[in-house]
Amino acid sequence: MKPSLKFFFCVLFTLFAIYQFRNVAEAQKADLITSACDGTLYKDLCKKTLQSDPESRGATDIGVLAKVALQHASSQAKQIQGQLSKQKDKSAAFKDCNENYQDSSERLQDSLTSLKSKKYSDVLTWVSAAMSNSDSCEEGLKEMGKASPILSLSTTFSQLCSIVLALTNKLAGH
Repeated sequence: MKPSLKFFFCVLFTLFAIYQFRNVAEAQKADLITSACDGTLYKDLCKKTLQSDPESRGATDIGVLAKVALQHASSQAKQIQGQLSKQKDKSAAFKDCNENYQDSSERLQDSLTSLKSKKYSDVLTWVSAAMSNSDSCEEGLKEMGKASPILSLSTTFSQLCSIVLALTNKLAGH
């Protein structure tokens, strides 16, 4: 075989190997998201959220996925606070809801810090508290006979928190 033909086949083989390696690596990352989300109650939301985020698409461990889900929950809490602040109704129920979501935002920020420090029990506690705040808000609005302008956002928020709890439980070995 001529040296130039050998070189051509060597380059071709190398490019093929690199292409295959990249495909395998991408499949493994997608499998990480799928396997992580399969352990949650809201698999579709989990996959959609994590697959849409560039940071999680490059993840090699569940800790990154938990962080991304936590960031999305935190963003959702801030979005809800924004919606609540736009309400013309300034009743006690809406003020309580706004305070609840402000507290939830703070708990989720604390959770991010704890997640980085691998203090998983703190993450579980604070994310659960954030979910409880959301439930209290919806219950308070119902008791006051108020229609919830944030019900859809609140539901998604609780589901994202549930996803964070499931991923954190995996990290903690539960």
